[in-house]
Amino acid sequence: MEYTFDQAAALLDTGRNKLARELRRLNMLDQHNMPAGRFRGQGIFVVKTGTYKHPTRGETPYTKTLITARGLELIRYRLTPKEEATMTNPSDQQPTGRVHDLGEMTVINEEHGRCHHRVAMVVVFDSPEQAQACVKAGTVRLIPSMDLNPDATEGMRHGG
Repeated sequence: MEYTFDQAAALLDTGRNKLARELRRLNMLDQHNMPAGRFRGQGIFVVKTGTYKHPTRGETPYTKTLITARGLELIRYRLTPKEEATMTNPSDQQPTGRVHDLGEMTVINEEHGRCHHRVAMVVVFDSPEQAQACVKAGTVRLIPSMDLNPDATEGMRHGG
C-alpha cells in the first residue's frame, strides 16, 4: 500500500506540511520532497512521475512522492519522541532488537551443526545483555533496519 503525504499525516496524527518538514529535518527527504540519499530505492518511498497539461506551458512533467507501508512504520518510529523511553522504568522496558534482514538463511554453529530456514529474520542487538534480556522475556520490540546501530553493523562486518 502507498500513502500520500495527506493520508500518512492523518495516520500519524499530524499535518501534511509538518510531516514533510520533519522528514526533511530527518534527512529522509530533500528540499524537493524527493527521497534523500540512503532512503532511495529502499522501499520506503515511491516516486510517481507523469505529465499534466499546463494552460500556457503545455505538457509539463511532475513527480509525486508516496510513502509505502514499510516507510510509514519507519517514519512512525522516527517521529516517536525519544523522551518517552527515558521516562519509563528500564526494568519495565521490552528488550529492543533491530530487524537487519529477512529471507532464507542457513545457520551453522558448533552445538547444532547446520540448520537451513526457508523463512528467517536476523535481529541485531546493541549488546549481549539486550539479547539475553530478549531470550529471558521471550519477546522483543522490533525496530526497522534503517535505524540499525552503526556499531552493531560494524561488529557484524568484522565478525565481532
